[in-house]
Amino acid sequence: MLLPSRRVQGLEQALALLFAETDRVRCGHRLLADRLFEVVLLQLLRWLLDQPDEGGISAGLLAGLSDPKLARALVAVHEDPGRAWSLERMAAEAGMSRSAFAARFRAVVGETPAEHLSNWRLTIAQAQLRQGRSIKAIATELGYANPSALSRVFAQRVGTSPRGWLRSLPEPGTASP
Repeated sequence: MLLPSRRVQGLEQALALLFAETDRVRCGHRLLADRLFEVVLLQLLRWLLDQPDEGGISAGLLAGLSDPKLARALVAVHEDPGRAWSLERMAAEAGMSRSAFAARFRAVVGETPAEHLSNWRLTIAQAQLRQGRSIKAIATELGYANPSALSRVFAQRVGTSPRGWLRSLPEPGTASP
């Protein structure tokens, strides 16, 4: 991705500070460089969200977040994935009708709102399973009626059960195949 650094407000100054911190070893340089990198990354992401066409963003989450109406629904869903999200509730968050929301979501994000919610919940479930949490606790938090419901969706989307998926992960500290 090629971005015009002069067009991203404050980016050149942040990069200059970042590079200056990496040139010399000083007390706290690593911490400061890490924070400056975060600032640079946020500036770039903000620019991409404000100019999705110039940044070459096509369908996907970033494209959805660059759409003010869809962004309200996406943020709400991502902040509270365990809520009982219906198409009506998501559309209300966006301030749109169900049909307009569904069509725009699909066109901009590249999947239906239900697919996105399911994929987001599975992403969270996988992260929590890696941390050793039980499928029972995860299912409740993510709004599934029971662990079996989460396991069914997991197997349909991932192609294996949660337990099978965990067994397929490389041991910590080993390289993946």
